[in-house]
Order: sequence, then C-alpha cells, then structure tokens
Amino acid sequence: MADDLAPFPDIEDVLVRALADFGTCGTVTPADLQHQLPFVRPRRLGGGGGKVTDGPRVDIDVTARTRAEAMFIARAVQQRLLSGPLHVPAAGIIDRAVTEMGPHEVPADDPHLRRVVATYRLAARRLTTAP
Repeated sequence: MADDLAPFPDIEDVLVRALADFGTCGTVTPADLQHQLPFVRPRRLGGGGGKVTDGPRVDIDVTARTRAEAMFIARAVQQRLLSGPLHVPAAGIIDRAVTEMGPHEVPADDPHLRRVVATYRLAARRLTTAP
C-alpha cells in the first residue's frame, strides 16, 4: 500500500475553483438560475488517466442573459485554460488544455437566456501522493 498513488483530483471541483471569478460557478444548475447569472458549469465527459497525468475531456457551459455576454465569458475561460499551467491551491494542477470544440451557442432550457459551450481535453495531475 505504501506505493499507492493519491487519486486524481475531481476535475470538476478544480474547474469550479479555477473559474469562480467569471460568475457563479458550480456543477449543478441552480433552480434559481436567473438570479445567479452568469453561471459557469464544468462537466467531465470522460477521458482517462495514466500514472502521472489524468486526461479528462470536459464541457464548460456559460449561461448568461445575452449571447454576447455568454460568448465573452466563454472566450475568457478558454484563454485562462490555454494559458496554463493553472495551479489551483488545495485542488490540483491543470498542466495543459486543448480546445476540441470552441465556444458556440446551444439552446438554453429558458428561452430568455443564452448558453455557450466549449469542449476541452485537459492534462491534470495530483498535488501529492498518498501517505
């Protein structure tokens, strides 16, 4: 057991912390979404890890009152990810990001809101090994 590695960080948690200054950020869309805009939601779609690096594939949704605002925030999120490495204290490290599908508008559940989504392939690693 002494050679066991610590688990990879929860990439959704890492992203929530790393992107919190772009608006309300969480992994579950709140029931009162209209009152928490802009809202940024990272979702892990899959991907796998090796011994050193996790390779998650993620969508990052941005919901806002206008398409222009949602697109502006989505592009800013993209630039933050691409400018890595991104060290998120007490959470994890994103060494690299590659845009698989750039920011684009998709239908929002509420027709009065606009939603923009982008897909990324990340390279993330743990902060430490298990004791």
